[in-house]
Amino acid sequence: MITRNSQDLILASSTDVAGEAERSNSIKQAAQEATNEGTEERPIALSRWDEMIAAWGQGRFNTPETFDEARKAFFSKDAVIDVGRNEHAGVKAFKEYSFDTMKEWFDYLGTFDLSDVAVNAVLSSKDASQLWQQLRCTATSKATGKSAHIELLSIIDFDGAMIKRITNLYADPKRHAYLNGTEETLTQVQLPSFEPHPDPMPVYEALFAMWAAGDFANAETKAANFDKTAHPQAVLDASNAALPADIFKTYHGHAGLDEWANGVVGKWEFTRMDVTAAVGLKPGCVMQRLDCDVKYEGKEANGIVIYVELAYNTDGKVVYNKLFWANPRVVASLYGAEC
Repeated sequence: MITRNSQDLILASSTDVAGEAERSNSIKQAAQEATNEGTEERPIALSRWDEMIAAWGQGRFNTPETFDEARKAFFSKDAVIDVGRNEHAGVKAFKEYSFDTMKEWFDYLGTFDLSDVAVNAVLSSKDASQLWQQLRCTATSKATGKSAHIELLSIIDFDGAMIKRITNLYADPKRHAYLNGTEETLTQVQLPSFEPHPDPMPVYEALFAMWAAGDFANAETKAANFDKTAHPQAVLDASNAALPADIFKTYHGHAGLDEWANGVVGKWEFTRMDVTAAVGLKPGCVMQRLDCDVKYEGKEANGIVIYVELAYNTDGKVVYNKLFWANPRVVASLYGAEC
């Protein structure tokens, strides 16, 4: 697991380091620590990501004089940075970038100052060439002065020692529209704070087995099972601007979990399901990747991918679920919307 709580290092990822002498020493120190963090014994994807973050912290991706060298050092010639999964937010920068055009994305990131940064990365449990990284921070637009809390899940795929693909999934991409001044208001879903469970994976596995067995669908037992496994004020945030807002919204309490489990996904017919889960991105949380094919009311959608952050408290109860939609327009097609 990579853990980065150094504000200086991550700030350097999104601002022009050149000329910022007051931070240069701490940036260099953090970058050196990242590079020296046991890279010889670490899986190549983790060690190379360490090195890339360190290079970013040193400002090598931020200046025209060093960008090309840094890009060639870490990205394959066919590399893609895919931010287009968030295009429904109406942000022009949310598109797909190639090796030749990725500087546009780095330049866009440079239009923000970041603070209160926390970032963690873990290997996929099924693919040693893939990292999952979660970043949380406060972003402030240099142009508008507006600030917002940002959560970003990045899936980083390696081809050997080179980054081949980065897929960025924002928890709420509309916040960038607010930051850029194209949205006047900011909608924020408040997820509850909690005392994190020290070992959430066994809890997740037990609850997933209960769901698979239909324990939350049985009318006679579901109330008792929700009471046993979920906090009374649990929150499930399934909202996404590309999806029908009356269905894909924020659900609260046991009644909300029941409505989601049985009134929404409970009506999906899963014809294929592949599940991957990992811990280490956030204390007390499991990140689940669901890749599935679904039929719903005569329609069919293949290749739906959803990442779900599931939070468990010390009592082993669900506190919240937060969904990151990798291809929301595919899901929207089930409900008669264009994908």
